[in-house]
Amino acid sequence: MKLDLRFIIPGPTPGTVLRDADRRLPAYMVEGDADEATVVAAAECLRERLAITTPILETHPKWEGVPDGEPIPTLVMTEPVPADWSTPDGLAFAPIAPSAESLPDVLVPRADDLLGELLTGAEPPDLRPRWARRGWHERASAWMSDAMAAVGRPLLKPPRPFYLRGISALLHGRTADGDVFLKAVFPPFHPEPIVGRLLAERFPTLVPRVVAIDADEGWLIVDDVAAPWIGTLPTEARRAGLAAGARAVVAIQAALVGDLDAFVAAGCPVRPLEDLGAALDAVLGPAGIAPAHGAVTPERRARAVAATRQAAARVQALGFPTTIVHGDFHAGNAALVDDHAVIIDWSDAAISNPAIDLVTWLLWSKDQADEQRVATDGWIEAWVGAPLGPTDPAAVRAAIDDILVVGAAYQVVSYDGILRALEPATRYTLADGAGSFLRELEARAHLIVAE
Repeated sequence: MKLDLRFIIPGPTPGTVLRDADRRLPAYMVEGDADEATVVAAAECLRERLAITTPILETHPKWEGVPDGEPIPTLVMTEPVPADWSTPDGLAFAPIAPSAESLPDVLVPRADDLLGELLTGAEPPDLRPRWARRGWHERASAWMSDAMAAVGRPLLKPPRPFYLRGISALLHGRTADGDVFLKAVFPPFHPEPIVGRLLAERFPTLVPRVVAIDADEGWLIVDDVAAPWIGTLPTEARRAGLAAGARAVVAIQAALVGDLDAFVAAGCPVRPLEDLGAALDAVLGPAGIAPAHGAVTPERRARAVAATRQAAARVQALGFPTTIVHGDFHAGNAALVDDHAVIIDWSDAAISNPAIDLVTWLLWSKDQADEQRVATDGWIEAWVGAPLGPTDPAAVRAAIDDILVVGAAYQVVSYDGILRALEPATRYTLADGAGSFLRELEARAHLIVAE
């Protein structure tokens, strides 16, 4: 993956940024790992090209419309550099000036916003995440270092950025006893630190070990799973992994039936299926923001809502218990460790009908009928064999389309809530999520897609 990095690096003197001899923002073409976040390549570029480790506040990659193999225009914003940093040859700090003449067009709006804030000293918008604000990296790194030292596993070097998006950020740390990650989540996901700890205490082989949390900050430190993600496994191993992942999530969900008070107290939202039709109706209405490409027609909305209500009623009749749901259960959030799965990223956990998790579990196998069959069979077998679960596997199998309609509708509603909590300029990173699940809902419900 090629990246065309353009850096906004504020100087130690307010109102200045780093520019080259032609007064352009520093630009570097780099190769990034397609499996890593852009921030990893950007931080490495800063270290190697500019000999600096100043924290990165935001990466803004604009990949839409970029042909395969072509570099992705990416804006990178950092904290101000230290006063004693020596600028490399050909670069100097200069007063802030308009960016349009030196940037790809797709980066100009965001660059103008960020440069304007630097020029005026304006506070960031309320929806900008904490990790995109000055001082967060230093504060989080210090807490991570102290927390690891307190458990006798001091970090071998300062933590480095590993992931940076609007919904969460990760710092990576190394210890003599394995790697760890600090995860920070944006406000809608703030239950995750407590939820993660509760799950790790109850299911130590099925979720990562939680080393420390700061619930007020939305922070948790977890051990690296150190195993391949199920979605990256070779074909035969992936099939086994999909069955193992289904067993793992069902084992967690079945064990927690009737034992959910701690999760509700932690802030997990309660999202019953009987409310799903009304929630979808609101999201697809004029006040909804989930559809990325304009409003949904009234006819399309009515069909989707009617299909959801009918499917929800049929799924409720199958006998699934109310329990915790993952909310983003897919093959990139589960690793195969020996013969069992470890499930990560419980950010969007809620209390609902566990049938909603099947649609995302099948997502990474969309064009692989055999994989979808294995994943579905494993999930049905796990639930039918669980206490308090459905007792009729044939009935569950016959209702798979209803189950997937309900799961897709649930995701459309989730995306609407997530997008509302993101700073508008960064919503594009998740913009088509709701649309893709709406199309899945319609396809499963045999509706006509009216774009």
